[in-house]
Amino acid sequence: MSASKRRKVDQEATQYATAAVSALTALSARRRLAEGNELGDTTSAPASPEPRALPSNSNAFSVLQGLSRQGDSPSVAARQPESPGKPQRNKARHLKSAVVVLSSIQEQLPQTFQWHYGASAEGKRVLRSRRQTRLELHMDPCAPALRQLGRLSPLFRNLWNEPASLSFDILYSSEDAPRKSVIQELKSPPEWNKELDNLLAPSTNSTALTALVCGPKSAGKSTFSKILANRLITRSGEKGLVDKGVALLDLDPGQSEYALPGTISLVHVKEPNLSASFTHPSFANAASQIVRCHTIASVSPASDPDLYRAATFDLYATYAASLKGVPLIINTPGWILGTGLELLEDIIRHTTPDEVIYMSELGPADTVDSLRAATVKNFRTLPSQPSEFTARTGAHLRAMQTMSYFHLRPTSDPGRLSWNPSPLSQHPPLELRYAGSKGGIKGILCYNYEPPADLLASSINGMVLAVVVTGDRKAYGELVSSASADITISESPEGIPFIQNQNDASLDPRYSKTIGLVLVRGIDPARKVLQLLTPMSLDQIHTAMDLNQDLVLVHGKFDAPSWAYTEDLYHQSGDDDATTHLQIEDQDTDEDVSDREPEDVTEATDVGQVPWVEILRGHEKRPVGSKVWRVRRDLGRQNGE
Repeated sequence: MSASKRRKVDQEATQYATAAVSALTALSARRRLAEGNELGDTTSAPASPEPRALPSNSNAFSVLQGLSRQGDSPSVAARQPESPGKPQRNKARHLKSAVVVLSSIQEQLPQTFQWHYGASAEGKRVLRSRRQTRLELHMDPCAPALRQLGRLSPLFRNLWNEPASLSFDILYSSEDAPRKSVIQELKSPPEWNKELDNLLAPSTNSTALTALVCGPKSAGKSTFSKILANRLITRSGEKGLVDKGVALLDLDPGQSEYALPGTISLVHVKEPNLSASFTHPSFANAASQIVRCHTIASVSPASDPDLYRAATFDLYATYAASLKGVPLIINTPGWILGTGLELLEDIIRHTTPDEVIYMSELGPADTVDSLRAATVKNFRTLPSQPSEFTARTGAHLRAMQTMSYFHLRPTSDPGRLSWNPSPLSQHPPLELRYAGSKGGIKGILCYNYEPPADLLASSINGMVLAVVVTGDRKAYGELVSSASADITISESPEGIPFIQNQNDASLDPRYSKTIGLVLVRGIDPARKVLQLLTPMSLDQIHTAMDLNQDLVLVHGKFDAPSWAYTEDLYHQSGDDDATTHLQIEDQDTDEDVSDREPEDVTEATDVGQVPWVEILRGHEKRPVGSKVWRVRRDLGRQNGE
């Protein structure tokens, strides 16, 4: 390539990088435009000067920094060129009336690949790089499969760019959002920034930072924790800290970031978290390794406060033993009254964090006073940041995270996740033998309640169960009968073993851990087999068995996976917002395994008919003369409303 052509290519690449980066970083110029309009400035934004060609090893952000010092706004000029014969719109006026800046938070990224799923269900943030960095935008090969989950559930629709686009779109403001999508502004108030700077300041203390974030529901606890974790991971200037990552003690079973709903976990985060929780729900992700996990079998600690407290203390003990020297962030649920307040006080006293951050300046005063009294070191209050627009509720996000987990497929890269966008009814289940000498499980254990033996199969069929391994008989704790000095195992009419739990006891977290979740696809009483859907591999389960550990399936108050029951119906309807179609491998086989006796756990090859759902037409299975019940929409309303 000649020198003149090379210079031309470099100039075009620089212009593209400037336009792309300006969409993410030129916030101050936008604010000056908006402020100028409020003062009466209704003129259009000035044209940006021609960007200078940069050497290949220079930092593309320096162009923006130079333009910012000159008071220009390259982002406006870059995305709205003036067309011949068409007057340019007044951008300053429009910025004032309708457009919101996508974020006031800047995340500094290390010089490496950072994959980002830009779903509209989360706030958009500004990304800034270190010096001597070139910006490269690549299409993620795993993204189409995640997007195609929209074929199976409306929860995954209207999250991405327009269907006509095959890769990604750059959003300069909320005005550019896809139709039927809500783009949220991700703000970092001045009080937040001051506290972040305080936490990131070099300390003379030799121990790593420990920060506990608490507060009422929807106050911004998870957002602040994520920002703090990203800043700790990407901070520079302190030798040796970047490679350690951050330890996250995720104690909110109803809004987990890396593990799954109904669990609490200790996670070693090694890379910045730039995406929503439903994009990384894995127990085997190298970027966010789940060191230890415990199931509460419920989305609220209120189901069993004692189990929640014991599991939390065990996770902290694991951190102290294996991750000492790594900064620790403790994210807590929004239960701040009554028993919830007592749990928070116990956690603060047990972990003695350097900083306790309460995400509300509005009290309640009794709660703040109690937490302040329990704090040994520093206690601070910060303003909350409730979401102005809620595209997905907490229940929706839990369903999306669980659905994303069960659609994970094996990948050769431990740092990447991949999804299978076909309905779960087409996935070959694992067959777990539950009886005989080759039985693969110790039994079913029900938390919070124990159904009658003849209803056990109906209770677990089509439901989510936690896979818990126990390495010591001490794990059964209060489940051990005082009369026999052992646990009592009974059987259902189908022969399914279950551990009697009449006293509503639970496994001891010190001697047990959760390794994944399963969805019961079906029960075969003739072959004594449970059909389980799970992204866990056979090797993971066999490894637990080879270590002479008991495998217990815990049933409790997990959210019912109603999304799984309707996947086939949505898939057959053909409605989605996906743009491409992946080739789904043919999972059928000619091998006849109906007469084969399974080992402890194997992979089924014949998935059969759609489970869980029965379609009734007309008056099928209704008594003669019965009528359809119709629910009035105005029930409970008062007259005159």
